[in-house]
Amino acid sequence: MPFINLKLVGKLTKKQKERIAREFSKTLLEVAGKKKESTYLVIDEVKGNNWAQGDKFFG
Repeated sequence: MPFINLKLVGKLTKKQKERIAREFSKTLLEVAGKKKESTYLVIDEVKGNNWAQGDKFFG
């Protein structure tokens, strides 16, 4: 049972999220033989003021 946790700064549209889910599921099927019904995806959209690279925040 694959579990993917995607974290990113900012927001995605519903259409973007659907495409990401479709593409991740497709890749796992093609590469690892995992059915899309057994693949789980969580998308964490983080505000830039809560994510830093070193001491520089993105927001």
